[in-house]
Amino acid sequence: MITIETVAPATNEDAITRIAKQSDAKDYWVSSKSEKQVAIKMLVEKSKSQKILDQLQNLMAGKSNFRVVAYPLEIALPFEKSEQTKQSTVSREALLNQLSAQGKVDGHYLMLVFLSTIVAAIGLIENNVAVIIGAMVIAPLLGPNLSLSLATTLGKVGAIVGSIKTLLVGISFALGISILVGWFYPNITFTHELLSRTTVGMDSLALALASGAAAALSITTGVSSVLVGVMVAVALLPPTVTLGICLGLNAFEYAQGAAYLLIANIASVNLTAQLTMRVKGIKPREEGQQKTALVVFCIGVSVWLLLIGFLVYRLR
Repeated sequence: MITIETVAPATNEDAITRIAKQSDAKDYWVSSKSEKQVAIKMLVEKSKSQKILDQLQNLMAGKSNFRVVAYPLEIALPFEKSEQTKQSTVSREALLNQLSAQGKVDGHYLMLVFLSTIVAAIGLIENNVAVIIGAMVIAPLLGPNLSLSLATTLGKVGAIVGSIKTLLVGISFALGISILVGWFYPNITFTHELLSRTTVGMDSLALALASGAAAALSITTGVSSVLVGVMVAVALLPPTVTLGICLGLNAFEYAQGAAYLLIANIASVNLTAQLTMRVKGIKPREEGQQKTALVVFCIGVSVWLLLIGFLVYRLR
């Protein structure tokens, strides 16, 4: 359940309560009121929150003295089992707010990339699976990929550019660190863990495709994204680190294979994440923007499919 609180001019009270009634809000009430302003709270199911938010946005179009705040409700009595067990899609606004914060380049992001890269490099060189998994836990690669998929699904070109920038900065930073590791780490040999990231196979593509779908499902339903964050990191960080180490060792044939695997995994993760978000009904509110979003979405899917197809064809 979600609480939606609307603060608006008092003249809009009837219109807001009408929206609550027509949208079958579980409950609604006036929390405060004056001659100029009214605050109305609604208790709504998560599945109905997007419709209500869209109606409120239409109502306040062009107005500055209007505010809508939505926040999750942990407990509501009496307990309703059907609402607690149902997995509904998180509202568009909640997704944008969450992913815009995760898709930015800042000191925290760069530090996590640095630490996860160092840990992953040691794990790959020492052939230690447990250490590699530890690197996946702290790798921050879920955010920019989901931010890119959401921006493409909504047709937000500016956000697409920003997400690509964040993803490229993270991968480039990890790549640079890995090249330095390849130069200076003593007595590096090609372990099984390193060699396994220098070829593209159907198993690696299946992992990346599943990771993208799981990540999109977790973020759109409000389920914890920690585990799928690890899955996305598994698909992206080890090939990046392997590529850097191979370049540092001048092992260009292995580096080429790692680069192909990295590109294929990025395309696979974003392809299924985009498709999953579209299936879950994520789209812009305005009809004019919906047409633009559909075009951008189709272009994005086509690019990822062509990229995957090209790599599979080259590596047959």
